[in-house]
This record gives sequence, structure tokens and C-alpha cells, in this order.
Amino acid sequence: MVSLSFTSDTMSHKAVQVAFKKLKENTNLYLNDEEKSALRKAVHYGAYAHEKQIRKSGEPYITHPIAVAAILAEMRVDIDTLIAGVLHDTIEDTEIGFDDLVQEFNVDVANLVEAVTKLDKLKFRNFKEAQAETFVKMLFAMSDDVRVIVIKLADRLHNMRTIAAMSHSGQKRISQETIDVYAPIAERIGLKHMQKELEDHAFKALHPKRYQQIITGAKEIAGNRKKAIEKICKNIEKALLDASMVAEVSGRQKSPYSIYKKIKSKQLTLDEVHDLFGVRIIVQELHQCYLALGVIHNLYPPSENGFKDYIAVPKQNGYQSLHSIVTGPYGLKLEIQIRTENMDQMSEAGVAAHWLYKQKAAQSTASLNKVRNWLGSLLRLQADSGSSLEFYENFKSDLGLDEIYVFTPKGDIVQLPIKSTAMDFAYAIHTSVGSHAVSAVVNGEPATLSKVLETGDTVSIKTTKGLTVTADWLSVVVSSKARTAIRKELKDIKDEDALLLGHRMLDRALDTFGHSFEALDARTIKKVLNHYQLESMDDLLKSFAYGQLLPSIVARKLLPLMKKRKLDKDYQPKEALIIDGTEGSIVNYPHCCFPLPGDEITGYLSPAKGVVIHRSQCVNLLETLKDSPERSVKCQWNVDPSGMFKTKLMVDVINRTGVLANLASLIAAEDVNIVTIDQVDKEGGFSQLNFVVEVESKGHATQLMNRLQRHTEVLNVKRVYHEKNH
Repeated sequence: MVSLSFTSDTMSHKAVQVAFKKLKENTNLYLNDEEKSALRKAVHYGAYAHEKQIRKSGEPYITHPIAVAAILAEMRVDIDTLIAGVLHDTIEDTEIGFDDLVQEFNVDVANLVEAVTKLDKLKFRNFKEAQAETFVKMLFAMSDDVRVIVIKLADRLHNMRTIAAMSHSGQKRISQETIDVYAPIAERIGLKHMQKELEDHAFKALHPKRYQQIITGAKEIAGNRKKAIEKICKNIEKALLDASMVAEVSGRQKSPYSIYKKIKSKQLTLDEVHDLFGVRIIVQELHQCYLALGVIHNLYPPSENGFKDYIAVPKQNGYQSLHSIVTGPYGLKLEIQIRTENMDQMSEAGVAAHWLYKQKAAQSTASLNKVRNWLGSLLRLQADSGSSLEFYENFKSDLGLDEIYVFTPKGDIVQLPIKSTAMDFAYAIHTSVGSHAVSAVVNGEPATLSKVLETGDTVSIKTTKGLTVTADWLSVVVSSKARTAIRKELKDIKDEDALLLGHRMLDRALDTFGHSFEALDARTIKKVLNHYQLESMDDLLKSFAYGQLLPSIVARKLLPLMKKRKLDKDYQPKEALIIDGTEGSIVNYPHCCFPLPGDEITGYLSPAKGVVIHRSQCVNLLETLKDSPERSVKCQWNVDPSGMFKTKLMVDVINRTGVLANLASLIAAEDVNIVTIDQVDKEGGFSQLNFVVEVESKGHATQLMNRLQRHTEVLNVKRVYHEKNH
């Protein structure tokens, strides 16, 4: 146990006194005397613990945790959260331990400080992985106690306010993480003011010149439009009074980063950003929001598609307000926001405010439930993702997106990211609906699953049994839920394919050594699994198909001792691995040689791609096997292979009008699917047409080539082996 006197010369430093004064100003209005005394004790305790530490700015380190607590106090958080804010770095950076905090304060404070510390202790291979893991850790901490995240956000906000003291590379790294992780989380839990400030500090550090251009340009425009905005506010206030409504009307300006995002996404100049300024109206009662909207629209004409009702359908973070873009005097476009006082407080303090006092027995609100549901859906997505990085990359695009609201045929509202498709809707209803969806009906009209939806659409999905998910589906969806579900199903299919192929590969290897899978004993299997650090026989079998382990080597280890002693060093399998086209995504056919049934083939066990089937004389294969001959797999086609296989045909033609269309029609008439077409014009009125087509076999390809060769404008046809491109 650490013994502290609670006295420190640090407390007399001018910067510390200024920081402490700010904290007291922010807490005087809502803390009682006992809580003020506890906070004072925490500040002195922290000052003593951090006494020998100095910030990069040269100030005593304790100025940072005190400033973090002052930021938290602006949200009127409870006393335990304030104390944890003051002490959030003690466990990590000083000799103070968890038990010390319990003894001097309480378990709640100690738990909060320890939880914040855990977020900072992670070490990663690279920045992207660090971002992903940070996001996932914050997600889990938030699901347990959102105060941990609020402390961490306040910590990051103060670091961003003082980021100039960091190195240039450090500023860039921290700012990018702030934009990608911290600001979106602040937005999602409703801390709008914190989100905006985090974004603006990060934007300034990442793009200082662009930031200054926007600040200067917006200031000039503000000077020109200031009187117009003031006049609009007075007109609105008077019109509302005439309608017997007392309201607070104020002008506002878009934040620099919001302006930058709009300029970038819409390809605009600063002068073309029409909603640079807006008006916020705070009324007393809910029904007055809609009455006020009518008054505004009588004053200034609304823009088409410029109205959003976030009161009837709140955002996922609980945000509620009416938004309407109107045209004011002089053709000035501006956004009007109308909300009640409670809604305004929610937009500033966020749903997090419900948790900050940790009133667990308090009645849940609709907004609180929305965020809890959001957190629950995220945790389910994370569980279904292959890794934290995959989950983060999937979900990151959702974080900054606006939402659309569509309806089921029964009238239920479904919230989706903007630009979502009918397939996103299907997965939002249920994963099983998405994986069996074949088409949609949007507003009573038949539609494809790639149909982009808009707010107000009514959508139903038609399903069928027997569908197999393909990687192409990923290009149709935008929501993280759909992407995660599709990727998971693709992985499950691939794992199943790998299991079957791996079993065949091990059977073949054991047979070469005069042994069989059925004759393996449990003790030997367990020993081999432990050697390769695998959990089960299924994992071992899949590792063969994925090219991670060689079946010939593992088979030797699985043999009884007496058989091992009799083995020759050279491994020559008795039988070839039979390839019939039904192995699924686990077997790859490379574009260097486009092997077809009928070609002599050899497999290569690639650690990255699994089993790769080449033509036996493929130059790429022969070069690869020089360094890894043990990864060669003797293969042959099944007598009656299934499926379609790609091949490339190079067709030299006389360049005449319509020749490409004629040949494409000829190929289609042979029931052959064209995957890609490429045309290269040559001198003398000739062209080279390159077709990648899907055929059943080498014989089928030869038949098609003969048919093309008979065309009057075709000079020559041949199969192409791009052996250097693999």
C-alpha cells in the first residue's frame, strides 16, 4: 500500500492553479460541499502521484487530468466520474494501485480508472490494427459502463486541444485516429459538441492549410451574411410570438470540418455551400415543434426533399429535431432546426447523460434503449467478424453516414445507412432473409436487390431455398450488418469445402504409406494436434486445403512407430488428387494458364491461396516449385468434371464495323458466357479481341475456337496462357 501525504509543491504552479480554478468554476453550481471536498482531495492526491511528471508542453502533468475533469464537469457528471477523470492515469503512470484507490476513494472510482487504463495498455503490429482493437475495446467498455468512454473522450479532447506540443508525425497519427474512432463514437452516444471539437482539432492538424482557408473564407462570408441571418432570426421570433409561441431563436454556423466534408463529398467551392449558416429554434412543448415548422414555411419556402423528421424517427443515438432547408431573403439557403429544450439538452449532452449518474434503477427512456440496442447489435456484429480489423473496417463506413428510414409492408420502420440497397434491407430484417433473398418489391414495383432505397420506401423481399452466397454480393450492400453476415457465410462455405478437400488429401497421403484414416489412434492424433497447436482434427484437415500444412509430412507423424521406421525418404503418392470442379472456393484456377478439364494439371499448395491448380507445363508453376518442390500436388481431372471453367481466347480480326458485336453474338449462340472483352486496335486495319469465357472443358473450348475460326472476318484464334501474370 502506498502512503501519501497528499501535499505537493506542484499545486502552487501557476498552470495547475489555473486548471484547478476552471474545474471549481465548472463544478460549483452542481456539487454539494461533501462532493467538492472529495474532488479537492482527488486533485491533491493526483498532484502528489504525478509530482515528478512533466507534459511535453513543459507544464506539470497534473494539469492534464484536472483539465479532463473540467471537461467532464461541463456535462455535469457524477462525483465518481469526476474523481476518476482526475486520477485516470494514476494506475498506468504512477505507483498508485487499484487497492489504493479503493481505500482512499471507493470501488466505483477504482473500477473506472482501471477500465480506462486497460484501453491504453494495448500493443499492436500496426496502426490499422491498433485503431481496430481500440474501437472494439471501447465498444465493450461502453456496453458495461459508458462513463469509461466519456472519460476517455474527455482525455482525448484535452490531448487534441494541446496537440501542438507533439511531434509532426505524432500529430498526424493521433488526429487520424481521432477522426476515425473517437469523433464517431462521440457522435453515436450523442456528445455532439465533443464530436465537433474533436473533428475540428484533428482537421486542423491533418490539413492546416485547408483548415485556415475555410476559417478565413467562412469569416468573410459570415460578414456578408451576418445582417441577413440576424434579420431572419428576428422575423422568425416575431412570427412565432404572433402565433402565441415563446421560443429561443439563434443563428449558427457549420463547423470547419463539416464544411470540409461537404465541399469534398459534393465537389463544391466554399461559396457554393448554401447551408453554411442555419437557425436553431428551441420551443417549450413537443407539439410546438410542428406548429413552428408551419410558421417557418409560411415565412420562407421550403426546399424540395429538404425536410427530415428526427422527432418521429430519432437517430440511433437518440437525437431528435425537425430539420428543414428553406430559402430566405436574397435567395439565401439555410437549414432550420426546431426542437424542445429537452431535445436540445439531449443533442448536447447525449444519451450518455442517462448513464453518467449511473442511475441503474431509473426508468429506461426510449433514447437510452435505442443506444443500448445499437450497442447490442455492434457486439453481435463483432462476434460474427473474423477479426477486430475486419469488424472495424466493416463498421467504420457506417459511423459517419446519415440514415434513411424505410418501411416493411406492416408499417414497421427499418433504419439503414444512406445509399442502402434492398439487399441491405433484407439483412436488416434477418440474416436468413438476406441469405435467401432473390428479388424485392419497392413501393409496389418489382425491383432488383441492388435497388438503392430512399427514406419513405416500402420494401418487401422475395426469398427462395437453395441459394449459395457469393463474393459478388459484397458489391451490392453498404451496411456493416450485411457485409459481416455475407463474409461470415462465405467463410463457413469455404471452411466446409476445405474440410472435405483436406480429408481427401490426408486419406491420399496415408494410403501412400500403407495406412488409413480409420486406423489412426486417438493418442497419436492428440499428440500431433498439440505439436501443431491445433484444437481439433477438423482444424488439421482444413490446414491442408489452406496450404498451411503439408499432408505428406503430417501423415508421417500420424503413422505407428514401426511403419515410420520402414519409410523411404522420398514421398511419392500412389494416386493423384482428383479434381472435379465441385471443390468450391478452396480450389483456385489461376489466370496465368487458365487450366481446363482435358489439360494435364499439377497442384501447388499455396500458404496464401490453398490448392492452386495449374497446367503441368505452366512456367509460373515450374518457377514456384524450384524453391518449394514439396508443395507440389499430383492431380488429375475427374472423368466427368462439373461446373464451368474460365479460359482466354485471343482472336485476330479484320477491323470492320460490327465485328465485335457479331463475334459476341456467335459466342452467346454457343451457350458460352463471356466474362470480359478487351479490344486492341493494330495497324493496317486489324484488331485483336481478347475474350475471357466460361467453358466446360478443353474440348468445349476447341469447339468454340473452330466455330470462331470459320467466321469470315476472323484471321486467327488461339488459347492464351499469360504465364507471367500469376
